[in-house]
Order: sequence, then structure tokens, then C-alpha cells
Amino acid sequence: MGIKYTEDHRVTYYEGDTKDQMTLAMLINVAILVSEHQNDALGIGNDYIHEFGAGWVVTQYNLEITRMPRVDETVTFGTEATGFNKYFCYRDYWAQDAAGNRLATIHSIWVLMSFETRKMIAVIPEIVTKYETASVKGVKHFPRISRIDAAKEVATQNYRVRYFDIDGNQHVNNAHYFDWMFDHLGFDFCNEHDIATVNIRYEREVKYGELPESRYQFAETTDAGSVTSLHQIINNGKRCAEAEVVWTKHEA
Repeated sequence: MGIKYTEDHRVTYYEGDTKDQMTLAMLINVAILVSEHQNDALGIGNDYIHEFGAGWVVTQYNLEITRMPRVDETVTFGTEATGFNKYFCYRDYWAQDAAGNRLATIHSIWVLMSFETRKMIAVIPEIVTKYETASVKGVKHFPRISRIDAAKEVATQNYRVRYFDIDGNQHVNNAHYFDWMFDHLGFDFCNEHDIATVNIRYEREVKYGELPESRYQFAETTDAGSVTSLHQIINNGKRCAEAEVVWTKHEA
């Protein structure tokens, strides 16, 4: 394991939804911000990494959520680099309340992307050694994501990529994928359900001006207390991201 880093964060009203809970996109954004602050403290912030002509890109998240942080609640966010191999780096995040109860756990896989080729490059030792984490053999695998069944009804909605959707890596910020995936589930569904688990994998970039299609389908489940939704983001006929999300009924 590597160096742990934590920060307190008070959830603001603009990070919340109609239930006064932090949105998933904002949860991810704050977690990433905390890891960026750790990078800065270790002297390997974005400016340093850009000197190598590269930037960090996430390829997969696996999230377990006990409950979302609430608006005006002060939450401790933490992060730790947990290992790396030739191409992949593994990082965990967590959020806990003032009593120390774990609210959310996020496992993630990252790669370095060349700005010139837009392709993955090998891990740079000068960067990863700063985390004081160990090299690992093989590739860590997250749970398999169930695929949408094309033979059954699929809901679709297109979203145009706007200028403010683009981040410093010159592609859509990964948190926006959650907005596209969940938006057309509808107000009533999102208002009446909470997220329990998320497994999302990113496969291709989406860029400014493109018109990706968000697809979703509810999966059959034997658990009467939960609902599972399957999602895909399709652009120019190619899958850019897919996710499997388990929801539970919201309790006020």
C-alpha cells in the first residue's frame, strides 16, 4: 500500500440533488480533487506530469455506496495509490462522516495517455515511486459489467458535447458520463432511488462537438429491494463507456 492522504470537505448546495444528497458526479469530482492535492504535495502535480507529454486518464471505477454525503455535511475524503504494473495504476478513494462511518468506497484503474498519440503509454517510474506503493503482478480485474440485451427494448437519448464538458486532457470529463447515463432515467426514478453500487468502464474518448448516444435498459433481478440499470455511451457506432448500476429505494 502507499501513502494515504485525507481532506475534509463541506458539501455545498450546488453539489447536491433534489434529495439534498451529493450527486455521483460531484462525489467523483471531489475525490479526484483530493488525489490531485496529494499529487501536488508530492511534487508530481499536473504541470510535472505534462512535462512528459502525458496526463492521467481513468479507465474504470467500481463504487460501493452506503449513503451519499448530504448538503452542508462535512465529510472526510481520503485516497491511496494501492499498486501499479507496467501500464496500469490502481487507486482507492473513500468518504466518511464525522463519526468515522464509511459512506463510499471507490476503486479505480488509471493509465497515462500521451497527448501526442492519444494512446496509453507505460508507467513513468519518476511519478509512481513518489506514492511509495508496490509493483503488482498481472492485472487487477473488477466485476464483469452486464451488457445491454439488444434484443430487448432499449431507451436512447443523444447529448451534444459542449465546450464546458471538456477538461484539460481535451476530452469529455469522465464525471459527465454519469449525467448522460442517469438523466433520461427520469425525474421520478432518480428522485425515488439511491445508488448502491456502480461499475463503469471507459473505452474511448468523446470530444467537443460530437453527439454521443446514451442507452439504458433495466436488467432482470431476483432482489425485490433493488433495481439494476445497464448503460452504454455510443459515439459514431462505437462503445465509449458502459456501466452497471444497482439502485435501492430512497428513504427520506
